Amino acid sequence: MTNEIYMHVFSIKLLPKWWSLNKGERSKIISLVKEIENQHNLISIKRYVSVNRPSSIVYWLSGDDTSSLMRFRSSILSALKGYADEDIVLFSIFKPSPYTRGNFDVRETLKSPPLRYFVAYPMKKDVEWYLLPFQEREDVMREHIKVAKEHAANKGIKSYTTYSFGLADYEFVVLYEMDSLSDWVEVVEALRQVRARKWIVKEEPLITGELIDLEHLYT
Repeated sequence: MTNEIYMHVFSIKLLPKWWSLNKGERSKIISLVKEIENQHNLISIKRYVSVNRPSSIVYWLSGDDTSSLMRFRSSILSALKGYADEDIVLFSIFKPSPYTRGNFDVRETLKSPPLRYFVAYPMKKDVEWYLLPFQEREDVMREHIKVAKEHAANKGIKSYTTYSFGLADYEFVVLYEMDSLSDWVEVVEALRQVRARKWIVKEEPLITGELIDLEHLYT
């Protein structure tokens, strides 16, 4: 088992041609997609329907190596070939935050049943942030973490800070699971008032998904 955990979020947009298929044909393809999901050898795979993007389907994968993530993504795209296009792709690596003293088992947490909603939050910080002494950065981030954890609306929101330095156009992808979008909005709004906001220069494209069975929505 490797120490690294690779994270991959990708979204798929169903094309008009998909809707020209009859219900039986669509159901057959969805069944093939589910069969691919059941045969995976990843740490976890969670699938959502997009809430805020033109994308139709959102996958959040975690694995011990990049090749297993790519094979899964390729298999899903092959199953939907001609009927869907890839939309947004995010790639990052999980590692413990230097600002927390947490000791949770991320692998076991990833394997737990998903919560109803998911948010992928890519972001980038101003260069001045990295020039601050570590102690100052730690103080700022501890305030940020404290506000998030102690907010009354934070009812079991799960977060995973992942890193993309040198891998993508953003530096972090913070992944969240929650049961309530309204609670999530309250917590995020409160975090707009902490000092850490001063150094954020980019936080897009955000992807929001909901756990909905594809059979009910796309057949």
